[in-house]
Amino acid sequence: MTLELTQLIILIISAFITSAISAVLGMGGGIILLGIMAIIIPEGYMVIALHGIIQLFSNSTRTYIFRKHIKKNIVNKFLIGSFVGAFLSGVIIFLLVQFYEVKSASEIKIDFLKPIIGVFILWYLFLKGPKKEKENQSFIKVGGISGLASVFVGATGPLIAPFFLNSKLTKENIIVNKAACQMITHLTKIPLFIYFFNVNYVDEYLILIPLILSVYIGTNLGKKILSFIPEKTFKMLFRVCLSVIAVRLILGPILLRI
Repeated sequence: MTLELTQLIILIISAFITSAISAVLGMGGGIILLGIMAIIIPEGYMVIALHGIIQLFSNSTRTYIFRKHIKKNIVNKFLIGSFVGAFLSGVIIFLLVQFYEVKSASEIKIDFLKPIIGVFILWYLFLKGPKKEKENQSFIKVGGISGLASVFVGATGPLIAPFFLNSKLTKENIIVNKAACQMITHLTKIPLFIYFFNVNYVDEYLILIPLILSVYIGTNLGKKILSFIPEKTFKMLFRVCLSVIAVRLILGPILLRI
């Protein structure tokens, strides 16, 4: 895939800014970058495939620089669920390829999950409400849902984010454990894109390398900004950002038709 220099520069700047946002708020950057990439890159499946690699490195960087705040019980349980979810998504893609009788899953368009995810986020935040439960009580299920949905929607950060709104988790805990979980999700879906969508990541190195470097620099900048944000302010911004993203996911299909 070939991009114009101007398009590549836009993506590099976007990757830098959005990775800094994710390092400050724990989320938001990935889905913003996904939207920008969708405008520039015409093939929907390539958007999600390349976004997965970029976010893998972005989340890996956040995981490393905040590594002192990792809670292994959360990440380990999420890991189990994520592998199960990724396996199930592979089965679904295989069945869809057989049903539609196409050579590659890239010929199948599935975009109905985004509004459903948006509704779930708002329900969890404002109706159900995050319970003050044991830290590891639901993360196998969260990992399973994330692993299952990631191939189809690209950015599952908003989907799993409500589960981190636990009073026992500090802002650093939220950022690093969510990043580690998302890193796992992106890692498990990459083989699916290689096998079912015939994506050759090596061929896209001219796009991926500058974007990966950009997210590394942006993440380190975001860490410095985070140190100036009070705990209560962080959680308030986290909730507001999540709500805005949820509304955007719900209204996205409607806005495209206008």
